[in-house]
Amino acid sequence: MNCIKRASLTVLALSFLGIATPNYAHAEGFALQDWSARAASLAGGVVARGGDASSVAYNPAAITELEGTQIMGGSEIITLSNTITGPYASKSKDRFYFAPHGYITHKASDTISLGLGIYSRYGLGNEHDMNWFGAGEIYNIQLLTSSITPIIAYRVNDKLSLGFGLEFMAGIVDLDKRVGIPNVGFIGTSKLSGDATDFGYNLSAHYRFNDQWKAGFTYRSHVTLNFSGDMDFYAKIPGAPQPTMTSVPGSAKLYTPDSYTLALAYYPTQNLSLEGQVQYNTWSNYNNLTISLPAPFGNQTEIKNWEDTWFFSLSTEYQYNDWLTLRAGISHETSPVKQAWADYVAPVNGRWKYTAGFGIQKGNWTYDMSYVYHDIKSLEYNGSHTKGVIHGSRSTDVSAHTVAFTFGYKF
Repeated sequence: MNCIKRASLTVLALSFLGIATPNYAHAEGFALQDWSARAASLAGGVVARGGDASSVAYNPAAITELEGTQIMGGSEIITLSNTITGPYASKSKDRFYFAPHGYITHKASDTISLGLGIYSRYGLGNEHDMNWFGAGEIYNIQLLTSSITPIIAYRVNDKLSLGFGLEFMAGIVDLDKRVGIPNVGFIGTSKLSGDATDFGYNLSAHYRFNDQWKAGFTYRSHVTLNFSGDMDFYAKIPGAPQPTMTSVPGSAKLYTPDSYTLALAYYPTQNLSLEGQVQYNTWSNYNNLTISLPAPFGNQTEIKNWEDTWFFSLSTEYQYNDWLTLRAGISHETSPVKQAWADYVAPVNGRWKYTAGFGIQKGNWTYDMSYVYHDIKSLEYNGSHTKGVIHGSRSTDVSAHTVAFTFGYKF
């Protein structure tokens, strides 16, 4: 029976790790922070805490504190809305999306621990009606990524552990806009669809000063996604009986930043912990987005000139009794977008996140659930040089709600 139970749980774990690319993701810029329900309820505050298999994503070095073999899997359910005001108000379409995650860790010896995870580090989704006033810049964007990360952690001594991991990232993108061709007189749409893969890596450290203080550090390298696919043009020429379609090969390069995270956790009592975290992201290398097309179409370049960003969080976790744990957190992210180059693709201008959740433990099973409210600052488009942006327009009522759940089992 134990063998059958173990085999069934292993199949469950592998099924979590085999979930396809998530349908949606959205955060400041287009980076994500919520890769498990427990971490989401703590505003990402598990870099120093550690404590479960999601450390594969947050701080691989911390998995040396985990015993035996552990698995986790679940998903984040996301909905967001934004309204762009200008000649009239255009509200984005309401949709629900899913971003799954899954992890396995194994303590191979007293000094070596191994792990494997799949989760989404980047993504973006935003859709308006095809005829809205900003459709010449964008009316639909979906950027979807999944990362597979095998990691290894080495316990140097009773206090210090070090971690190293590889990252294989795969992404797909759909970018739709309305187009008009001067001196020809037809209006249509363009749709760029492409996919890309690339490799990155991460370095991490975890240090336990004593029973009350722990620290964690994680560095994640940038990944450059060279998308290749097709640009489809759909056009209605006046007098023509039906729209015509032209498809040409296209490519685009998307930069993701290097990320540095430092965290400190404090345990005033055995059942209560606090963690503070700071993160720095090098978005300033995202200077432009160039779509390369063959003649006679030529290249299309959009200037971005983003800025580096900071992320700060503070969280608390309280073990109420032997089966229930309560969690809450708050975080703030600065915006990468300069007002002079603001666009409708990512209508973001910094955000606050307010998080809460709970965990239930029954035997070797764990169940975590979280809720996150994203309060996103409004963005003014006065003075923006981005083509297709209407001066005087403004993003308002930009917010998102996410609910996440994660199941886990400890062998």
